[in-house]
Amino acid sequence: MAKRAAEHFFTGDTVPYSSYDATKTMLGDLIKQYTGATSVDKFAGPMKIGIGRPMEAGVPIASAYPHVLKLSDDKYWIFLSENSTAAATRRIVMYEYVVSSSAFEWNGFITLTFPTATAHTIRGFRVARELYTTGTASVNGTTVTGVGTAWADSGLSVGCRIGFGSTDAAQISTWYEISSINSNTGITLTTDAGIIASGDYVIEDLSIAVSTTNATLTNGGVFLVKGLQPLAFAPGGTTIPAATTIDNIRAVYWLADAGTVTNTISCGLAIDEKDSWTQQYIYVIDGTTTTCRVYKYNIRAPLTSIASGKTTSGFVLVTGAQNPATVVTQINNGRIGTLNHGPGVGVKCLYFVTVSRVFRAELVNITSGNTTWQSDSMTENPPGGSTTYALTNALSSVEVSDTIDRLIVMSSGAAGVRSYVTRYQTSGEQFDHIFLAEDKQLDQNTADSDAVVHPSINASVFSAWVENGIGFLCRNGTAATLNQIYSLPIGAHWAYASGTFNQQLITPKMLTPNAISYSKLYVDSERMLGNGTLGMSLEPFRMYYRLNGIDDNTGSWVIIEDSGDLAYLVPSTEIQFMFEFRILGTTCIPARIYSLSLVYEDNTTDSHYQPSVAQSSTVGKTFAWRFSTAFGGTVPELRVRLYDAVTGSGPLVDDTTVSPAGVWEKSTDDGATWGAYNSNDKANDITYIRYTPLALADDIKVRALLTQN
Repeated sequence: MAKRAAEHFFTGDTVPYSSYDATKTMLGDLIKQYTGATSVDKFAGPMKIGIGRPMEAGVPIASAYPHVLKLSDDKYWIFLSENSTAAATRRIVMYEYVVSSSAFEWNGFITLTFPTATAHTIRGFRVARELYTTGTASVNGTTVTGVGTAWADSGLSVGCRIGFGSTDAAQISTWYEISSINSNTGITLTTDAGIIASGDYVIEDLSIAVSTTNATLTNGGVFLVKGLQPLAFAPGGTTIPAATTIDNIRAVYWLADAGTVTNTISCGLAIDEKDSWTQQYIYVIDGTTTTCRVYKYNIRAPLTSIASGKTTSGFVLVTGAQNPATVVTQINNGRIGTLNHGPGVGVKCLYFVTVSRVFRAELVNITSGNTTWQSDSMTENPPGGSTTYALTNALSSVEVSDTIDRLIVMSSGAAGVRSYVTRYQTSGEQFDHIFLAEDKQLDQNTADSDAVVHPSINASVFSAWVENGIGFLCRNGTAATLNQIYSLPIGAHWAYASGTFNQQLITPKMLTPNAISYSKLYVDSERMLGNGTLGMSLEPFRMYYRLNGIDDNTGSWVIIEDSGDLAYLVPSTEIQFMFEFRILGTTCIPARIYSLSLVYEDNTTDSHYQPSVAQSSTVGKTFAWRFSTAFGGTVPELRVRLYDAVTGSGPLVDDTTVSPAGVWEKSTDDGATWGAYNSNDKANDITYIRYTPLALADDIKVRALLTQN
């Protein structure tokens, strides 16, 4: 047998997993194939960690509480709320995030002017983006006329933007700001759009809800910002005025629960999906212990009786107080989601945390005056139990990741306090994963170029949002050293990579013609990013193979040991490999795979031997080989097959060293003397073996094949 190798370099054609093609490299949504000028730039693996630095942007603004909106497969908007010392105004920051490059691009910010000009601290923050496409619209200059539209009744706001020619916002290249909404069928633009015939259009309705606490308690509560669009988030900032008496304009509205606000101890804000253009609910947890209750508001309700920007027309109800026994945190706490497991399976619930528990409240139980609105809770229990990892008793917020059907539970950020990804269960089971670590690296712009960007705790609170499997983790610091936002491909973690999400790296099928045996799979991967002292290890990966069901993607995958040994396999004419990656670990830095090589033996002469004409004999019908390469141990059973070299027929003889019919011999002195064959390894460079068949006809041209059996 000759030793062969089948290689694959991650530089060729790729397709998304959804377009499976066994001749190309297949990538899950969060798996990328990168390229560049040098060999180390050409690799495949989970998307790189990205970083944004709010305190090092054009205008430094300490930021927290990411809310992420997906615009397309490659583009996201990230909004962050100001996290600096309480003040009469608060700023909201916007980034654009490009998935293919893991790049955060700072757009700018807006400044909120509250109807109450006393010191506000934002405790909850959510963004709503809805697209209105009903009917058709035509344009004449600045006048837009609708057919089958209900612009006024739908509560659309002045300051939002409209585009023409498509109902898909991603297809709009030119947007126009709305200066007034005159009726259900009449809109005025701020700039002349020319003449546009009646057809498809889209209005992008962008708003922000915040809940605050205030130095003057009754000046806090819920505030709604209407009439926004991306251009409002300018590099120099745009001031959003406090509302006065008019609804649906670009302004900040105070959604009070009463004439004198009682929603004064906000812990966070959770937003539900839009039910209609006049109904979308938010839920504000108020009170940290014995007074804990939930306030419910409708942020799409028509606002009436507005006085100095304040109105109660958005308030819906407040529950009674129910003590959660431990302290509810005030760090953007609360997230609405529907899990596909646990006691709340299939039920829309409000999830929130206290310092030591995760709580669940079914939305149907959040009713006026109800003192039993909390459904159940689970107590912190780290992987391995509290004797393996100490309890944090410092849970700070919870996020729902739909793609992996798990909760992301962040902790306070005290030194060494780690965070979790877990199922929701109430039976006392251990949480599924623990991640992030404390290594004190400061990921600011002035860091050493050898430092490798990654999320480290650094005794800081993290807040999180997960969108389409990408975790956006914001370190809520107030200085340039400790205020960063990271993107992390959480959905590509190997525990969740298979199934409907398919976050795997799959090679094209690799051909192994005439393979007699497989040897090993060798994978070339990055061992360390960065150099010297600042270098960082990457998270591990798993390898799998399959021999069947390759072309139609029906074959099952079998894991490969880290040694890469495949000698136990019965070889095939083709094989395929797949990789899964750990993300939720210590550094969270995804692995990078450069290439792989499968070494195998085919049905030509074994690579450990070379045919020897000098030691062979046509007269004696003896066939000899020099022992050229040691096995490194006992020689395996050998097999000789003799074929008619002219016709290819045969084998004329088929014999082995274990049950020989002919005669096997061995020489260790360059053929000077011959003795009985044995399975000892190569002795020296003048070691030979030879074989004489029991019987072989005369006058035949013979091809002799020596292989392992």
